[in-house]
Amino acid sequence: MGLLAGILSKDQSDISEFLYKMAFKLRHRGNSSLCLLAKDAMGWQSIICKSLKEILETKASFGIVGSHLILDTKNETIPYVDCQENDYLLLDGRIFNNQQIQNEMKEKHRGNLNNSGIIIHFVEELLKKNYKIPEILKKLFNLIEGMYAGTLILKDQVFLFRDLIGIKPLYLNFGPKYIAFASEKKALWIAGFKQNIKPLIPGYVVRITERGFPTIYNRVFNNRGIDKQPLQYYCNILLKLLNDNLLKLEPKNPFYLLLSGGIDSSLLAAALKSKDIKFNSLVIGSERSKDIPAAQDVANFLDLPLEIKKFDVTELEKIIPLLIYSLESTDEKKINIAFPLFFASNYLQDKGYKVIFTGQGADEIFGGYERHEIKFKEDPNSFQGSLWEDIKNLPRVNLQRDDAVSMANTVELRLPYLNRRFVEFCMQIPPSFKIKPPIRKFILRQVGKKIGLSDKIIQIPKRAIQFSSGSYEILKKLAKKYGFTKNFALNNGFFSPTQLFIDSLSYFIGFPNIEPKVIKFMEKSSIKWPESFFKYKNIVNS
Repeated sequence: MGLLAGILSKDQSDISEFLYKMAFKLRHRGNSSLCLLAKDAMGWQSIICKSLKEILETKASFGIVGSHLILDTKNETIPYVDCQENDYLLLDGRIFNNQQIQNEMKEKHRGNLNNSGIIIHFVEELLKKNYKIPEILKKLFNLIEGMYAGTLILKDQVFLFRDLIGIKPLYLNFGPKYIAFASEKKALWIAGFKQNIKPLIPGYVVRITERGFPTIYNRVFNNRGIDKQPLQYYCNILLKLLNDNLLKLEPKNPFYLLLSGGIDSSLLAAALKSKDIKFNSLVIGSERSKDIPAAQDVANFLDLPLEIKKFDVTELEKIIPLLIYSLESTDEKKINIAFPLFFASNYLQDKGYKVIFTGQGADEIFGGYERHEIKFKEDPNSFQGSLWEDIKNLPRVNLQRDDAVSMANTVELRLPYLNRRFVEFCMQIPPSFKIKPPIRKFILRQVGKKIGLSDKIIQIPKRAIQFSSGSYEILKKLAKKYGFTKNFALNNGFFSPTQLFIDSLSYFIGFPNIEPKVIKFMEKSSIKWPESFFKYKNIVNS
């Protein structure tokens, strides 16, 4: 994991102040020293900065900064460089099939290959064999497995890339004077780029030029269509692939599984235990949360220790400005869904843990939402297409949100269901094995049964996290505490009091692009925010 930010000035003016501000806004994403790559007349120079202010001392018209979330101090470094120290790689993310990549390499390389920097040595080897850049990128991104967004510098060419599933974000901005990119939008906002921000499309590799970001390569899912095999065939391979993913994702240091008691996280818990992988489990919820008793049932059945962390209005009040700021969104539903993971990540940060596993992605792959069941009943032939559409929308709908709130606490999120090869296999499974009305995610429940989960656990229906955790009700209560009632909202021309509360607080902390209607409301209102909120006033612009 880590931070990435870069800026190119078209008129050759100095960009150091912009770069400093961008790095400052993203400092929570890494724990390593900050690496500054600056281009001058002699080429690229690499500078390890002991403090952010050292960025201001290096004058350049093109600069890139990065920091890694280092978990293995013995093997991980920054930046990753080739043997000749001419080419560089900065990576927000991690590669999980390092040994497989090493097996494909034929030459000896200086330096440590037991980290994600193996990418640049793989590229180096292919360049020596006179492969063209598009050919190298195709070989590379067909081979590597992981979650990543990164920048690859090959002499005068600078490339940006992102994993196919889109677990790690990267945002682009192309303007009349500057070209910029960053791991989070807030880094672009602070540099003055508040319009025309677009995410790099997952699976794409683009090159940075003064004319924009031309596409050099784009990886797509291998859609083999629906296969026709017995249910048990799919269950066996699915479980094997899931176990393989867990073994690849297992960190060297202790980690947590966010356990809700639903089939997605319960199956992960059972699989982790079956492979004798040591982990801690955690459930998050309010006093009336349905997740807490469900997770307790799973923990008791599997004989797992379970930590219970409860939240209430007071707990949400402490962090709501920072949550909105971290999430970079004013969407009420997103904030409701994001709060439990933010709260869990914050708890892990306080305890000194750096990695958390969740069951994200299973609903999209196996048909976990009510809309999937409706679609299956109405038009089974279009069901598969709706799942593919949900998978492609995962980065925009879910993954950016989850990365933002976990990385706000410098905690790495690992997602065992979201591996490219796993997704491609599971999308060959017949829809009738995923939905058997009224049972959704049927095959996942069958795998749970195969691995030994009880009928009670595998039959728990899908519950939306904002309702099962209690975050929806807690946010409503917090809004009401500050006078945002239904009547108050309607009297001021708004529909949702909770959404108006969020919009008002977003304006307070300096969000760009707030609706004029909300700005007008805030200019005439006299909301008495608590003193604790004032340290976040206009934080977006400071």
